[in-house]
Amino acid sequence: MKHDYDKMLTRLTDILSRLYQGEKLQPKDLVKEYNVSLRTIQRDFKERLMNFPIYYEAKYWQMEKDFKLDKTINIKDSVILDILETFSMNLGESFHTQTSKMLNKLKNRKYSPIFTKLNMEDITQDFDSMIAFENVILEQHPVLIKYKDNKTMKINPIKIVNFEGIWYLVATDINNKLKSYTFKNITLLKTYKTTFKVSEKIEKILNNAISIWFSDNEPFEVIMQIDNHVSNFFKQKPISTTQKIIREDNDKLIISVMATSDWEIIPIVKSWIPFIKVLEPTRIDKQVKEEARKFLEL
Repeated sequence: MKHDYDKMLTRLTDILSRLYQGEKLQPKDLVKEYNVSLRTIQRDFKERLMNFPIYYEAKYWQMEKDFKLDKTINIKDSVILDILETFSMNLGESFHTQTSKMLNKLKNRKYSPIFTKLNMEDITQDFDSMIAFENVILEQHPVLIKYKDNKTMKINPIKIVNFEGIWYLVATDINNKLKSYTFKNITLLKTYKTTFKVSEKIEKILNNAISIWFSDNEPFEVIMQIDNHVSNFFKQKPISTTQKIIREDNDKLIISVMATSDWEIIPIVKSWIPFIKVLEPTRIDKQVKEEARKFLEL
């Protein structure tokens, strides 16, 4: 006799196999095929399979065109392994790392599954520069750099970070002001023998940063209302380590995050329009509405 999780895994494997082969699946048809409720099918797509490159359009679920399986391998076996690895992400980094090592031994080496479609900036030509900056960051040496319009400046390099696929160098300037510089526009001119120390405040700011628009200002609370249609995305992947759920009902999710500047949160809000609204501070809500108004006037 099969347990419930056996049936679920079989159903998810079959659904993903069909999607990978280019089928478009309508939820109401799957209800009949798998003899389950519409709610169960909706949970399959919106919760259990949300980490996979699938999307909903014109009443059908389908696989993104850029993703496909290598036809030389067993599609059922591959999907099962991929499901197990994806599920392991929710059990912690250490567990996921060990799971990945084990599953990679079973996978066909010619096949490398990617479930997060990342549009990363190519910095192959800047790799030597990145290594040089890594060394001075580890040793905490100030450096002299040339940036963009050939302007030279002395900075204390703190971290190499990536936001939205773009690489940046985070540093403090001569006034100890926290700043970020696009990595491709930096040339390392000189390394000083002196050293500096990174404050706990800066470490905390970087750990809690929502976007590259963070600052070293005092953090403030942002309260947002999320439409229940997209609330699972915010619960599955919090936009910040400071995110907290204040209230939740059948219609909406109320969350709070800590931000250090208005523009640290505004791009996030704009990307989720019309399913999100900033309740506090009201100035951010007004700014988003003003941006939307300007857009509509174009």
